[in-house]
Amino acid sequence: MSYKMPLASTTSFGSVEVGTGLSVTDGVISATLGLLNYGFYHSNVTQTNPVASATNLLTFNGIGPQNGISIVGGTQVTVVNSGTYTKLFTVIISKTSGGTSDISIWLRYNGTDLPGSRQDLELTNTLALIFASGNYTLDMAAGSNIQMCWSSADTTVSMTALPAAITPTRPDGYSAKVTLTRIS
Repeated sequence: MSYKMPLASTTSFGSVEVGTGLSVTDGVISATLGLLNYGFYHSNVTQTNPVASATNLLTFNGIGPQNGISIVGGTQVTVVNSGTYTKLFTVIISKTSGGTSDISIWLRYNGTDLPGSRQDLELTNTLALIFASGNYTLDMAAGSNIQMCWSSADTTVSMTALPAAITPTRPDGYSAKVTLTRIS
């Protein structure tokens, strides 16, 4: 498709119909689709498993880029707008005892465990570090929240933060990270 005349100018808005989500100022067309909701949260501390087989909530003490999403109480990733969101997470897990242990990681929506969201890992022997990640897509109502939960029967299992290192110089590593993005 080609046009011999501009679609919009400072005096003529051409074939642009101004309305919900579109505006024209001095010939510049702007769209406000409302889909750009995102939030990135992380933890730079090790999170231990103080009670065997209890539910632990991942806590986040760091905030990255965010728009329309916030962290409440260090555990609740809360959205302003309703929509379909995708959640990505990564954790660094360690285990300091021998034997075999399991760890479960799952999602909680507005305080209720979300069916189908659980992932299990089997940890064998003393495990210095293992990197785990996952994702989940869900519909969220305005003002709702998600939380990341985890549990293990082994109290030596933890989400482990990595310190900065030298030779070569390397940055620290977060024990847990979560990104929530509105996709529709």
